Amino acid sequence: MNTDVPLSNAKQTAQEVKYLEGISPKNIPSVLLNSHEPIVLKGYCNHWPLVKAAKQSDEAAKQYLLQFDEGANFHTHYLPSAAQGRVFYNQDMTGFNFASKQQKLPKLLNDILQTAQSKTGECVYVSATSLAQSLLKQIETLPDITSPLVNIWLGNASRIAAHYDFAQNFACCVVGKRCFTLFPPEQLKNLYVGPLDKAPGGQEISTVDVANPDLAEHPKYSEALEAAQVAELEPGDALILPSMWWHHVQGLSAFNVLITHWWRDSPAQMGRPMNALLLAMMSVRDLPTHQRDAWKNLFDHYVFAHQPENFSHIPEAAKSILASPMDDISLRKLRAELQNKLRR
Repeated sequence: MNTDVPLSNAKQTAQEVKYLEGISPKNIPSVLLNSHEPIVLKGYCNHWPLVKAAKQSDEAAKQYLLQFDEGANFHTHYLPSAAQGRVFYNQDMTGFNFASKQQKLPKLLNDILQTAQSKTGECVYVSATSLAQSLLKQIETLPDITSPLVNIWLGNASRIAAHYDFAQNFACCVVGKRCFTLFPPEQLKNLYVGPLDKAPGGQEISTVDVANPDLAEHPKYSEALEAAQVAELEPGDALILPSMWWHHVQGLSAFNVLITHWWRDSPAQMGRPMNALLLAMMSVRDLPTHQRDAWKNLFDHYVFAHQPENFSHIPEAAKSILASPMDDISLRKLRAELQNKLRR
């Protein structure tokens, strides 16, 4: 563990994530993958060749990964020692606290290991990079999950600010140790989220430093801590991370590799809910209060408190987009109509 980087203080106050043992790709229940609560599966991928190499040494893990080099470029972030591994904004949030370069895999892995050995406090970090198909063949497909998006995350002892993902996530710790600090979706109001349209990884993040929170600046964060859960993963462990849960991710070792599997449990044709939020911010948020309240009532009726019986007076053949779930033809027609309206 890199003792120069503070460990999330939530570890002393939050409850541990539920742990299960004896679950493997051969016997994992499909219902478990869509759990609404985070769950750690101890030793789930202990048999993966990369995990076995990592348990030998960092160098062995590096050499194993180099077998799958296809000459691709990796978008690589370099953090100065002052950042203490925290991937974040610069002082006034006009930019970020790292410099980025495109690197080939051999150079990237050399930089990670050299930085780990130098003990200068600098940090190299690569996020959400697509796996080489040859490496992907070494990883079993999750049961009943069709074509998950599989990514690899590499680096030193990085600290990734709390954020959420719309997709379900099955995260496998394969090299080094990691600590996840998890917050349920309703803790949004206590996490002091930064700009929606500009964030280090593209997804909006909490501005609270989870490893060293300033409760004078972020007093409501104490409420988030009361609801937090913590999972510390060793090589071979996997974390079932439900959609929309906020998660701060800290690498605890000098060299860390994580493999994630993302998927959605709803039709892709439905699009991204964030698009609806952004459109509502543009069209609804700044209306006069009485109009905004009226639209809230409409949103509840048609979306958030939707009940099929509210529309039982309409013949089935006439329901169109009121049918739930919406059929593929209605989805496509509605998408085209919205695109035309947004061009005006």
